[in-house]
Amino acid sequence: MKESDEFLVLQKYFKNLGSQFNDSSGILLGPGDDAGLFTVKKNDLIFSTDVSNSDVHFPKDLAPEHIAFRSCAVAASDIPACGGTLKWLSISLVTPSKNLDWLKQFAKGLNLFTKSYQVPIIGGDLVKGKECSVSIGVCGEVSRKEFLSRDGAKVGDSIYVSGSLGLAKLGLKIITSKKKKLTVKEKKYVKKFLQPKVHTLLGKNLRSIATSCIDISDGLLGDLGHICQRSNLGAKIDLDLIPYEGIYNEALTWGDDYELCFTVPKNKESKLNKLLSKLKLKKFKIGEIVKGKGIKVVQDNKEIKLNRKSYNHFAS
Repeated sequence: MKESDEFLVLQKYFKNLGSQFNDSSGILLGPGDDAGLFTVKKNDLIFSTDVSNSDVHFPKDLAPEHIAFRSCAVAASDIPACGGTLKWLSISLVTPSKNLDWLKQFAKGLNLFTKSYQVPIIGGDLVKGKECSVSIGVCGEVSRKEFLSRDGAKVGDSIYVSGSLGLAKLGLKIITSKKKKLTVKEKKYVKKFLQPKVHTLLGKNLRSIATSCIDISDGLLGDLGHICQRSNLGAKIDLDLIPYEGIYNEALTWGDDYELCFTVPKNKESKLNKLLSKLKLKKFKIGEIVKGKGIKVVQDNKEIKLNRKSYNHFAS
């Protein structure tokens, strides 16, 4: 592929991804100009960025369509964690590959994500580099009064998670093992890593129920810790109530599951139960917000000590 082919590649494979959802997202002009153009009529905007790097966030030899979908999903997860409605994505790709088929397969993964979550890609950039890196900007919409912050937790609030933890870690182990024939359960683990669910419906419906929320990207203990720190409170969680698979200290500290962790006051729990039933989601109440600082993990009323709290990019 010649350097001059960059624009042909963008035109052929990366234009109009998810454009069928432009109207519902307020997109006036998508890819093709120096910037996209969109309109907002009522609510406020929320914006987040996320970077996925080769050999850090995904295996170096992972198929390009999986890199694309996963990168979109982990970035988009920030929007429902704030109670927002996902509006559009912007993708910047650094790729070491000159192979047109690689780029075509990457675009295929993007297209699958846009269709899965009915969201357009408004634009982006394509750069040749030494290692694969995907930078994604995500835009959402929510009223400032309904924005779910991390600092709203109150003493006595119940702590919930939206699904089982540890599956993505197990999936990554299977992927890196190069195992060919997988069981049904192993396929579930692999899918959890490659295509983590973005809880779009749950997130926006928690606006009038939850007092705080965060997506579990770096591990339950670390991310719940952010809620505690911002709310200037502590938490007590019961290991026997936490849904997880694999080794519990990995399930609670590794991350990559992108489930939501949120706090709910006692007088809103019946409303939450109705919502979870409507969305056909299981209820996982794992603990309570308490006075003090830090997170106490207990089992049979005995505290469990974990040295590792969460994934840390700069840990030695």
